[in-house]
Amino acid sequence: MSEPSVTVFLTVKNSKDTIEKCLDSLLNLDYQNYKIYVTDAFSTDGTFEILKKYKEKNKSKIILEQIEGNMAKAYNHMTEKVDTEFIAYTDADCVVERNWLKELISGFTSKDIVAVAGFCGTPKNVTSFQKVIGKELENRFRKFPKFISRAPTMNLAVRTEIAKKVKYDERLDVTQETDWGYRLSKLGKILYNPKAIVYHYHRSTPKSFFKQQKKYGKFAVLMYTKHKDKILGDHISTTRMGMQIPLFFLFLLFGLLSLVNFIFFYVSLIFLLSIVFIYLLDLAELKPSIREIPLYLLMFCIRTVAWSVGIIQGIFLYLRTRFR
Repeated sequence: MSEPSVTVFLTVKNSKDTIEKCLDSLLNLDYQNYKIYVTDAFSTDGTFEILKKYKEKNKSKIILEQIEGNMAKAYNHMTEKVDTEFIAYTDADCVVERNWLKELISGFTSKDIVAVAGFCGTPKNVTSFQKVIGKELENRFRKFPKFISRAPTMNLAVRTEIAKKVKYDERLDVTQETDWGYRLSKLGKILYNPKAIVYHYHRSTPKSFFKQQKKYGKFAVLMYTKHKDKILGDHISTTRMGMQIPLFFLFLLFGLLSLVNFIFFYVSLIFLLSIVFIYLLDLAELKPSIREIPLYLLMFCIRTVAWSVGIIQGIFLYLRTRFR
């Protein structure tokens, strides 16, 4: 039986450190009937020059364009142009296993399955900070149920006919995949297949991780105004993760009030200890080495603060766009 046709979507901007690893893995798949559709958002670090070399060597396999704008805009543009049976997604900072595409496509066993997602692992040659980010994410992936409400586009395949019905929200620079996934899941089931594996290079420094997470917090505000029923969490952004945000704001509020009346200091301390307790619960699940514990705590703290700062920015962004 012939393989279903697939177009692999890859959106890129300033990814020169990982793009060759990514493309090499995509060109080495044990699948025949596929093309790789790459859009570059006018990179300034030499990424596009690398892409042109790969395009020249693989003219029949790679489609290459430059598109101004965010990932959502690129995906909408690409989706309109393809006519293959399926679309698969990964990111420029990911390396896929050789059987990745075959495992994703094998999950479409019935018409009610509209998408199939896979597991996100961590490469071996990464920094200690990248490793703890990756291990924490892997821990969440291992708990995924068979059917999920959304999945990151670093490891996902979808029926093209369904993808054409669900546009990405171009107002969202990030969290667009969360919004899209929730809307996609209303049209059918999203199957999780842990045998479809990609390895993701996470942010390598605390500074770059803070910047990334702050952006997530900023655009999460608009995204959750569209999906209020999901605000308490799901299989990826868990309830325990979400609880850290109000607890952190309450800690700050009562910390400020303690300048007026010291009794509020003890109230703020309760909220701080509540956050620490959540961190300890996460650590208990992760079972880190003694050496890893400080890095995990640093990562947790950065994420909580970054989300909180981002949410404040997101509230102002939402109000500005709503009342413009």
